[in-house]
Amino acid sequence: MNSALPEELKLTCYHCGETVPPGLDLSVEIGGEARPMCCPGCRTVATMIAGSGLTQCYEQRSEFNFRPSPDNALEFERFTVYDDPALRDEFTTAVLPDRRESGDDAQLLDVRLLVGGISCAACVWLIETAAQDIGGVKSAAVNMSQQRLDVRIDLREVGVSEIFAHVAALGYEVQPWHANAQQQLAKAEYRRDLRRLAVAGIGMMQVGMFAIALHAGDIQGISDEYQLLLRSVSLLVSGFVLAFSARGFFESAWRHLRRGTLVMDLPVALALSLAFGASVIATVTGAGAVYFDSVIMFTFLLLGARFAEKRFRYRDALAFWDAEQTLPDSVMVWRERSWRRIPRRELEAGDRLRILSGEVVPIDGRVLAGVSDVREDSFSGEAMPRAVAEGDTVFASTVNLEGILEIEATGSYSECRLAALQRSVEHAGYEKPAAAVLADRVASYFVGAVLAVTGITAVIWYQIAPQDAFWVALSVLVISCPCALSLATPAALSNAAALLRRRGVLVHGENSLETLARCTHAVFDKTGTLTAGDFSLVQVIRLSSDYDEARLVAIATALQSHSNHPLATAFFAQEPESGVCGVRYSVGSGIVGLLNGKELRLGSSDFVKESAPTLPAAPSQPLHWIALSINSEPLAWFGLADKLRASAEPAIRALKQQGMKVELLSGDSSDRAKELALRLPFDQAKLGCSPEQKRAYVGELQARGDTVLMIGDGLNDAPVLRQANTSIVVSGATHLAQAQADFVLSEGDLLQIVLLRRHAHRTRSIVRQNFAWALAYNLLGIPFAALGWVAPWAAAVGMSASSLIVVANAARLRRFSRTAD
Repeated sequence: MNSALPEELKLTCYHCGETVPPGLDLSVEIGGEARPMCCPGCRTVATMIAGSGLTQCYEQRSEFNFRPSPDNALEFERFTVYDDPALRDEFTTAVLPDRRESGDDAQLLDVRLLVGGISCAACVWLIETAAQDIGGVKSAAVNMSQQRLDVRIDLREVGVSEIFAHVAALGYEVQPWHANAQQQLAKAEYRRDLRRLAVAGIGMMQVGMFAIALHAGDIQGISDEYQLLLRSVSLLVSGFVLAFSARGFFESAWRHLRRGTLVMDLPVALALSLAFGASVIATVTGAGAVYFDSVIMFTFLLLGARFAEKRFRYRDALAFWDAEQTLPDSVMVWRERSWRRIPRRELEAGDRLRILSGEVVPIDGRVLAGVSDVREDSFSGEAMPRAVAEGDTVFASTVNLEGILEIEATGSYSECRLAALQRSVEHAGYEKPAAAVLADRVASYFVGAVLAVTGITAVIWYQIAPQDAFWVALSVLVISCPCALSLATPAALSNAAALLRRRGVLVHGENSLETLARCTHAVFDKTGTLTAGDFSLVQVIRLSSDYDEARLVAIATALQSHSNHPLATAFFAQEPESGVCGVRYSVGSGIVGLLNGKELRLGSSDFVKESAPTLPAAPSQPLHWIALSINSEPLAWFGLADKLRASAEPAIRALKQQGMKVELLSGDSSDRAKELALRLPFDQAKLGCSPEQKRAYVGELQARGDTVLMIGDGLNDAPVLRQANTSIVVSGATHLAQAQADFVLSEGDLLQIVLLRRHAHRTRSIVRQNFAWALAYNLLGIPFAALGWVAPWAAAVGMSASSLIVVANAARLRRFSRTAD
């Protein structure tokens, strides 16, 4: 039917032809005109067709389109609730428009959606492309590890509900993005995938037993009724496994075919369906071979590889939000002329909070009253706490060590520094490596080539021997199935990761083993990485001849035993002086006590000088110095240092011998940090860097073509760990840092980095061998199959054998070797 409809059809739906209810306006602009629609389902489908540039289907149709079922219409209609401003504000953020791009009157909105069913990079491409095709969408990006779709829209052109409907129409589950919802979805998908893998494994064992009997019968002879029984049971079991466990391959292939994209799941789905179909025909007719065992084994192996990959993503997704979960659930707030405890999430800008000693600061704020020390090494990288008083700023997730603070909240949680760090990590998660983009393109060409060769083979054989065309084409498709190719990398990486875990290295991102072998730069954080984060007493300078060094240390130990300051740990291994009493802490300054009626003071230079004005200046060595006095007499200076890991220097030298450039990138700018930068053989050192500056610097190295390994430990390292090509954290690192790192050194031995890199080289060698075998197998096997020299059963055996060879070769990585192969 032409786009110009007859006069009598003006009140009918332009999409399906049904009558439009009076007063209902759901029109869609198609061909420059507003076309009436009878229901939300037709409106959504028509909008998708128009937005995809496929309006010619309306001009060339000979009859009206199929109307969405009432269930589908209700499915689309249920999303309209998200257009309500109150509900919409929970998962969207208004954006100030760029006048040059959007105009002054643009109503830009960032929409955050949780999308279930994302299984691979191809799903990411499909969702992003489909979303960007919608009119009014300015940008769309999927964070695969978070299963999160971020879309920027102009509310003048498109509603939030339409974004939901478009994504749902692709076959994915969609809902507003919240941390709790994401965790629930990840758990549900994990359980579903585990069930599918278990069913495929049990089915593989059952059908495998029947296949052994059938193959033995082909050799020794088997009666027809027993052969039919075994084949029939295998058909039922295989059919259930395909319908339950392998459905993901078919759904993924169909989704991408609808968008004109070829993915690896397409030949997998074709091979499974054709091999199963041929086996069904052979079972029904009693002629030909069956391949039920190959079908189920192929399904199980591929599901196992994907399950392992998704398991890592699921674990990291849960750990990502641990940083916020360390904040208190409730806080003490001054409201209605009294202190009340309320949920933290109800805090607003301007609220007055009370933070007791030892409590975690729940929100960024300005100190209104009180003085204290705040430990904020997670942000600054500096283990020494910061003294704060009225007018100073404190940050969420830092710890109030001593006094009681009253602060005024400067904003909501989403506006605090911790949230900004999380957003920085998310931003790095959206950036796709060039290698991943190239892999997607190569996969598409490979699939196209396999399908083309199969099709050409079928056509040629149909001309030569029509009765053999199907079986020869099936042999080509089966023998070229990318089973060995798809297992080449994951089999090697999973075995390498298993060995590393046994040797105390936790592996979060197996794919980074290959990247680690290519790294040109190793960038170290200082505090908690090169240093252990524990202070030690390294020097005592006596200022009085009346006390020997041992007694001076004992007196200081007795005073420090009453403090929870980080510097106090340097004295915990010493024996305290008896008789020290009346100890009290002076916030931000030091400790006061009594010994035989005389006043003791231990702390900063200014604090001790208040009672001992003759105290000489602190020594010039780059240590943390604290003074001790009794009454007006200065007694000693104690020099404390953050312990350097014994493995730090040999690890750095070994990495340089491997040809890497080694750099220091620290948030600490103290004299101790400068001394450490000179002491260790770094090629370059940058000190006093913020988390954003660290991430930017690594980005600069990558822009130059360098491949960067980042070694860190703290919350402030999370963005740069995610930005780096691959990353390592040491034991004791924060949950957020561990979530973003690819490897965790559970024992804190930096020499494990050297062994880890050698093992990465060995892993890369095994991966290359696997790829070489898989490609050689395809290059040799496809021509033989196309010539008709390989029967379908032999193709299935060859495909299975090639997979077993790849798996066996990868198993060599379970044996540790100190040199690369």
